[in-house]
Amino acid sequence: MKIRYSVFTIILLLVTNNVLPQYSGDSVKCWMCKNNIHAFHTPYTFGWKHEIPYIAASLGVMTTGIILDKTNGTEPYNPQQLADLNRDDVNPFDRGVTYNWSGEASNVSDVFLIGSVVSPLLFLTNKPTRSDFGWLALMSWEVLSVNYGITTTVKNLTDRPRPYVYNPDAPIEERTGTDSRESFFSGHVSTTAAMSVFIASVLDEYHPEMKTGIRVSMWTIAALYPAFTGFLRIKAGKHYRTDVIAAYAAGSLTGWLIPFLHKKRKINDKFSFAPVNIRGNAGLYMSFKF
Repeated sequence: MKIRYSVFTIILLLVTNNVLPQYSGDSVKCWMCKNNIHAFHTPYTFGWKHEIPYIAASLGVMTTGIILDKTNGTEPYNPQQLADLNRDDVNPFDRGVTYNWSGEASNVSDVFLIGSVVSPLLFLTNKPTRSDFGWLALMSWEVLSVNYGITTTVKNLTDRPRPYVYNPDAPIEERTGTDSRESFFSGHVSTTAAMSVFIASVLDEYHPEMKTGIRVSMWTIAALYPAFTGFLRIKAGKHYRTDVIAAYAAGSLTGWLIPFLHKKRKINDKFSFAPVNIRGNAGLYMSFKF
């Protein structure tokens, strides 16, 4: 996951080529919108002055995760420790997963992970989002950075053994591997959930007149993509059910929060206020229209 994240960062820099454009009002044909007409609008506030705090926060969260990962002194299991493990120590809801092992399911889940990481390239296929691709790519980097930092931090604070350590059918090199105690929570699921919700949220905001069928299909895919990734991780014996549920929730929240924080705020014309000064006494005038 760490290598793939670095690869995405490199691809992102190459694609954007340090050009972060914006577009002005206009309208074009759009198959996603009702009547096939899309009125151009930028739903988010862009600009370096606005982005710097988010970039700093993203770097801070990501750095925290990296530091905890590098300084975690927990040793992987040795063969004797594996022999002493007891499945009965696992809660009943998760216990059945300790019998799972599938290298094929693990490999397929890796494909789903990679697909989610490069999914922001989908913005290039739609003219409204393509015009703001540089900024949207930066937002997607923020989503990935925050999600990575949170996921890695939790993994290293909990040190939860993966289900396959209880399974003698799993390869011994896996059961004694350095990440055998990084089960909670799933990085694959949190990443796919974060990016799925992020992509759907952005497309939804850029297309307020999106056709109902397309909107329903888009959000259905956004919900099922990380769910199926979680199914594969459970089948592979990489994560417990609770790992997947927690990752789904955390990733979805991150994928929703970043674009939400960038949204332009609507001004409520029913409420207004202004500072006043009456005979040297400062005050605040407020009015509200019903």
